[in-house]
Amino acid sequence: MTKFLDADMDFKPEKITYMGNPLESTSIAECSIIEIPDEEILIMHEWESYLMKAHADFVCEIGGDILEFGFGMGLSADFIQEHNPKSHTIIEIHPQIIAKAKEWAADKPSVTIVEGNWVDVLPTLKQGTIKTEPKKFDGLFFDVISTPYLSTEFIKFPDLILPHLKKKTRVSHFNPVFYEEQNICGFTNHPKYNVTYDRIPIEVKNIPKEYSLSKSPEGVYYMPKVFLK
Repeated sequence: MTKFLDADMDFKPEKITYMGNPLESTSIAECSIIEIPDEEILIMHEWESYLMKAHADFVCEIGGDILEFGFGMGLSADFIQEHNPKSHTIIEIHPQIIAKAKEWAADKPSVTIVEGNWVDVLPTLKQGTIKTEPKKFDGLFFDVISTPYLSTEFIKFPDLILPHLKKKTRVSHFNPVFYEEQNICGFTNHPKYNVTYDRIPIEVKNIPKEYSLSKSPEGVYYMPKVFLK
């Protein structure tokens, strides 16, 4: 089974795919002992563009410093840049996507590409005269495939980002769940957060079958809008 970090990315204008373990992006992969044949895995597709714009518009509402988890095709990064943030930090783990991100960022002085697993590098983001304080951001957007959904790391995301939030920081994440009351990142019922959702109509027939949203009975994308209480 080919793992995500070892996979050779296939970059096309409309999507990114790779041949790999179909269970790797789920928590099942953590305990699977069965050898699963590789198949084509869809990382990102251009149909997401209008959702990425909505996420970017929200996390950039108050401008300032923006932190983005995952670069992918650069869709959300492009929309974030339209808001002219003071700084735009992007954490990416896959070497081929890092190369694409660096090429994209070459003429964007506000952008910093940070290489590695977000769980490991997030605590290294510092500010202050001697760089001892956690760097705080005005907006955070989380959209990674390297962290399995519902894994321990994924569910702990709300706690891990706390040191990097300001009082009015906007937080959002790509949400594959098509029911409002479900939140895969662990924000629901968290004592330190309030979560609301924007209902964005989606054309289910135009969504690749690899996306769970292609089965949305309402044809609605629930975009999380997260604030500190």
